Amino acid sequence: MTLLSDMLVSAAWAASGGEAHVPSITELLFPLINFLIFAFLVKRYGLPLIRRHLKQRREALTEAVATARQAKGEAEGYVRKYQELLNVLDGECDRIREGLRAEGERERTRIVAEAEEAATKLKADADFLAEQEIKMARRQIRGEMALLAEAAAERVVQQHMAAADQDRMVENFSQQIRVL
Repeated sequence: MTLLSDMLVSAAWAASGGEAHVPSITELLFPLINFLIFAFLVKRYGLPLIRRHLKQRREALTEAVATARQAKGEAEGYVRKYQELLNVLDGECDRIREGLRAEGERERTRIVAEAEEAATKLKADADFLAEQEIKMARRQIRGEMALLAEAAAERVVQQHMAAADQDRMVENFSQQIRVL
């Protein structure tokens, strides 16, 4: 470095009109020897260290790239695997939805059929009860009509029947009872 700076200073001095200083052989030789020793030491000891470091760094980077590629391949495999699983799950969800929809439809049909059957039974029961009520009402009306007819007949008999007719009716009734 000093050689270069000395040369620059000399060139600047000469350009400014000053007297040029011519370096002596020792001024040129010692820095040159110093530089050559430095270059030899760098080449002998420094370059192998630098090469070894760069080689190790390159191997580490190559290994890291290979590991990253392998990890990327595995990750892509996982992505494909999970994508396939998602597709399978989507299909499974659709199948379950369809199954539930069909099951709901069957359940709805069954419930409607049961409701119709229950309505038919209720109607039949209601018809039967209404029929029974009508029969009971007819009996009751017949009973009331019989009572009314009996009361009317009694009034008619009391108004138009004489004592002889009553005696004859009692006699006829007594004979009928004996026959039975």
